[in-house]
Amino acid sequence: MTNQPDSYDGDVTLTGHEDAPVALRDPEDVFLRTDSVDGDLEVRNAEYVFSHQPTGDASPGDPETVVSGDLGDGYAEPGGVTGDAVVADAEDVFVAAGTASGDLAVVAPENVYSDDVDAPRDPDDYDVSLTGWKQSGTASDPDTGVRVSGAHHDVTVEKARTDLDVYVVGHDHDVEITGRGASVSVHLLGYDNTVTLGPYLSGEVVADTGFDNEVVEEPYPVEELIETSKDEAFDRAGFGRRKVTYQVPAEGDDWCPNCGEPADAIVARHQMEAFFVFGYPLKTYDQSTNPAKECEHCSRSAFDASLSERERKDVLK
Repeated sequence: MTNQPDSYDGDVTLTGHEDAPVALRDPEDVFLRTDSVDGDLEVRNAEYVFSHQPTGDASPGDPETVVSGDLGDGYAEPGGVTGDAVVADAEDVFVAAGTASGDLAVVAPENVYSDDVDAPRDPDDYDVSLTGWKQSGTASDPDTGVRVSGAHHDVTVEKARTDLDVYVVGHDHDVEITGRGASVSVHLLGYDNTVTLGPYLSGEVVADTGFDNEVVEEPYPVEELIETSKDEAFDRAGFGRRKVTYQVPAEGDDWCPNCGEPADAIVARHQMEAFFVFGYPLKTYDQSTNPAKECEHCSRSAFDASLSERERKDVLK
């Protein structure tokens, strides 16, 4: 790129080699990452603007570099513009938290979705970090989380055991995280994005800036809280007078009477004393009428005492 207006075809990425101020004219969608503009940023005549940086007034200087032509999508990496920037006549513009060191102005947009959100992490700190169009990424036993920017990314993260951040910028992304005992903080900027969390994780939506985004928290399987089913207890009773204890799913409760937490899975712990013949109670002497209840938050069956590979290595140090 030069300091004179030139014509470009396809997607363009600002990497910091262009003389600032920089003007990006008539692109399709534009995705601006954290710390990508070292100055003021102005967005003019966009159809949709999605921003995690608060809007106000900006005074960008006259452009030294003009990026125009038959443009596709535009991207700006951290350090991508070493001064002011202007984005004009784009379709959708996505401004991540902390994009510009200066002010952000949005002029004559058709629609704006904006929240004041702090960047959860440095852009380079994530286990999976994708920018562009229709990429895929995977991670196992992650440390920090996932960042995607662009469109149509597909990310799978397994064996999450530490708290994670998920930062989704753009549209039509699909992020799936499974693991146990970790909390996931989700930041959404854009539309038609889905983040799915496995049943042994907890999630918090820190920001949902846009529309038609979804965070799906899979319910905890109640079967995993059952130490001994009713059929198993009766089969083990054999022949004679026996006391048995078993658990069954509790019906109709959406909060746990034991710990008071909202719960996906609640079981009732029953006791019975009866005379059994081949696993069938012929005569009942005593049985619980108000069984104790417990859920995924307070049941001892819900806790996993095993160590991850990283934790085992730390123990052996």
